[in-house]
Amino acid sequence: MTIWPDTFDVTTPDDVSIVVRRDFDAPPGKVWRAMTEPEHLRRWLGDPSFPLTTCEMDVRVGGGYRWVFSQPDGPGTMGVRGRYDEVERPHRIVSTEQFDDFPGPSVNTLVLDERADGRTAMQQTIRYVDREMRDGWVASGMTEGLGRGYVRLDEALAAID
Repeated sequence: MTIWPDTFDVTTPDDVSIVVRRDFDAPPGKVWRAMTEPEHLRRWLGDPSFPLTTCEMDVRVGGGYRWVFSQPDGPGTMGVRGRYDEVERPHRIVSTEQFDDFPGPSVNTLVLDERADGRTAMQQTIRYVDREMRDGWVASGMTEGLGRGYVRLDEALAAID
């Protein structure tokens, strides 16, 4: 099942997984930096109206992360934390993810492959504990948020040396 075919591909290949595929016009090392260094992640992750205000990351096996998104003029926050189980710089990360106020956790596998033209092919697989949880995330607007974030990621990549 393809959910958003225009700028990236999101599929649900089984009862508990979401697979996101997208290409970026940058080599894997640069995409890796944009996805693992807080100063770059803050530029693109999250909606501008609900920005990433806390971004702590220790990207190593056994390390963890903590992200908090906050409304600038309101009390709303959304927090997420996780642990890095596999780290193969700059091509693969396997991590857990647990949102503060949502059921979970999920296991996320990010793979960055260099294409012959120097671009990066990204595939992220998110595995939930059951189909209900997976379908809830799909229904939450997750794909729209990803689409906006990836456009911002393209802009962030252009700014990385």
